[in-house]
Amino acid sequence: MSEETQAPAPEQAEAPSLSVNDLAAVANVIDLAVQRGAFKAAEAGQVGQVFDKVAAFVQHVADQQKEAEAAAPAAEAPAT
Repeated sequence: MSEETQAPAPEQAEAPSLSVNDLAAVANVIDLAVQRGAFKAAEAGQVGQVFDKVAAFVQHVADQQKEAEAAAPAAEAPAT
């Protein structure tokens, strides 16, 4: 009699995710690194551009979330 052993199915790895909070943390890290002189002067412009893009994106999403929260109570209010 032969025994068959089945190997457990490999678990699917979770897809990497990135949240707005993660991007805000990236902006903070860039800001801190610039303050501490981690970049050469020639790199400062490029680093600043990346910081500006990330910070603008985070602000845009935060503004959209505020607008959605402000509109939600009005949509939920019962009509009289």
